[in-house]
Amino acid sequence: MILYEYPFNERIRTWLRLERSFDRFTRLQQRSEPIDNHFALVTLFEILDVVSRPDLKPEIMRDLDRQKQRRLLKRLCCKR
Repeated sequence: MILYEYPFNERIRTWLRLERSFDRFTRLQQRSEPIDNHFALVTLFEILDVVSRPDLKPEIMRDLDRQKQRRLLKRLCCKR
């Protein structure tokens, strides 16, 4: 397991952990070995553990909403 410590704050460490988990899940779901399927499920459970933490969930949702708004604004600006 990779630990993200200094110099990042908890928010950045959480996003780095999620990014790593999603990357690992993407790689594992393309494989067909039973052990890879097992680790893909373990990775999904790790992602669920992170996003379901009550202390982080509102912060994660706020960050995702901000990103969504930025993408919508960018899409609207590019259509003109």
